[in-house]
Amino acid sequence: MYLGRIVETGRESEIYDHPTHPYTQALLSAVPVPDPEAREHRERIILSGDVPSPTDVPSGCRFRTRCWKARERCAREVPALAVPEAFRAAPGPAAHPSACHFAADEQPGRRTESQLNGNGPG
Repeated sequence: MYLGRIVETGRESEIYDHPTHPYTQALLSAVPVPDPEAREHRERIILSGDVPSPTDVPSGCRFRTRCWKARERCAREVPALAVPEAFRAAPGPAAHPSACHFAADEQPGRRTESQLNGNGPG
């Protein structure tokens, strides 16, 4: 849930194994990992942009001011909570509802902790 709106739903395994909404991806990347080996292979997503006021939410997608996938459409249209079209016929954890116009896109643009520290691409 982000600013009072559900952004992604599914079984626990679907959400943890294949989060499709950018907010869920960022949120899960911030969860501490006790296993040192697993921690080394995980990238923490660092959000930038404006944090909207809950009393004055932005038009369209409420997460768009902090989202690396945001485009013009995100300001105009509230995304429906639905299974992304690219995943509808796919078996597995990706086929669950997400409120993002670009949930299926694996586009670059998110900032990770290693990029900010100068240790990664970007």
